[in-house]
Amino acid sequence: MKFKNNYVIIFTFYYFFLINVTTHGDTDNNTLSRETTITKNFAPLKKSDLCTKCTCDLANNLIDCTRNLNSLLSKEEWDVLMDGDFVLETIKLDHNNISKIPILQTYAVKNLYLGNNQIDSIAIGAFQNLSEMTSLDLSHNKLTSKVLLPDVFRGPYTVTDFKALYNLKSLNLGHNDLHFLDADLFEHVPNLEELILCSNNFQIINGVSEVAISGLASLKILDISYMQLKILPQTILHGPRDLETFIAAGNLFSKLPKALTYAKNLASLVLNENPIEDLQGDNIFPMMTNLKYLSMSYMPKLRHVGVGAMSELQNLTELILSDNKFLVEIDELALAKNLSDGQYMNYPPLEKIYLNNCNLTAIPRSLLVRWDKLGVLDLRFNPWNCDESNDYLINILLPQINKTTPILAKNVECSSPPVLQNVAVLKVATDRLIDNNSSSSIFWIGLLVFIFIGFPITLGIIVLYRRGCFYLNKNDSVTSHALYNRAKFNDDFQI
Repeated sequence: MKFKNNYVIIFTFYYFFLINVTTHGDTDNNTLSRETTITKNFAPLKKSDLCTKCTCDLANNLIDCTRNLNSLLSKEEWDVLMDGDFVLETIKLDHNNISKIPILQTYAVKNLYLGNNQIDSIAIGAFQNLSEMTSLDLSHNKLTSKVLLPDVFRGPYTVTDFKALYNLKSLNLGHNDLHFLDADLFEHVPNLEELILCSNNFQIINGVSEVAISGLASLKILDISYMQLKILPQTILHGPRDLETFIAAGNLFSKLPKALTYAKNLASLVLNENPIEDLQGDNIFPMMTNLKYLSMSYMPKLRHVGVGAMSELQNLTELILSDNKFLVEIDELALAKNLSDGQYMNYPPLEKIYLNNCNLTAIPRSLLVRWDKLGVLDLRFNPWNCDESNDYLINILLPQINKTTPILAKNVECSSPPVLQNVAVLKVATDRLIDNNSSSSIFWIGLLVFIFIGFPITLGIIVLYRRGCFYLNKNDSVTSHALYNRAKFNDDFQI
């Protein structure tokens, strides 16, 4: 009996235990179920006050607040973006009166434009909550080297350290008041592929700035134009081995930068508006086997492109030497490279050549071998010499240009000899063709006249002549007949 009572007690305890567990389990499951069914009610972004002030282009995933703000977006306006029913990948806040950048709120923006403002202060970690950002434009502001510190670009804090902004690929710092770069400026943006520093008055790239730039191993585009640079550190391009586009226009280079020796993978090079006088001797391009695009326009002193100046650019497809007012000569071997130490030369596969607005009077025929492969050849506005020494330009190149790109055949005029001054080169070629055709026509007409009239007359004269019709002296005729009279038969046997 006692055993039976114990059994009842144990059974009762176990029963209530199961009920309790089941009840709590159902409660937890119901709570979880309710939590999973709750969804955030996003506000319609298009109807917000922010999209009334700015232009919300949902089709292109952007909001454009250009020239509409006196300060950065307020917390409430950022909340409108975050709570909106649409994620905008591009935010344009340029051409406003923004002067300071605080730590920005979390948002999945990819392209942030803050150019053309009055920014002179950036908070440490200002962009740490924009981890998806790939492009940042801070150009045309008042940033100084003291303001632009490495921790400005640091990412969010983790247990051990700050994360990097791994997705940031393009950074535009052009048109500011920078004079140097902190050596560690880009430590938090290790995957940067495009860096624009143009129109900052550096004058020289010192050691710490060189360390900052050369440490960008992933860099593909570098713009250091209009920075008043006279020289470049020779090893500045040694680090970014994958550099594809290098823009160094508007500086004070009197010679080609030796740093180009390290730009092995460079595909595009822009050296416009540099005071380089001659490309010859030791001032020629190093071997750059991947270079396809070269622009050296508006050079204020360039006069000569000498032997072998571009012979190491054997994959060049587009060459721009336009608007060089003092350029008088391009040597016939400027592009040629002797690969076999023999008589045959190799030439780059050029497709476009721009030589307009220079001071050229002639163009050597052997500058290229396959002129017919050119898609564009611009020779306009040069003082061309139109005598026989420039016959290839007049009779071959200009007619060829006129067939492919007629607009480029206009404004190609003679400067000499004086009788042809200001005459279109194409007209000179046409007139010569007409003259040649006229001469050819006269020849063929004369030949036909001879065949149909002169030949029968000549043949008749020959026949009459053979019949003796032209021997007017009778004695001569008799004597002549006597010479050809057959001897008598009997005379042959006279002894």
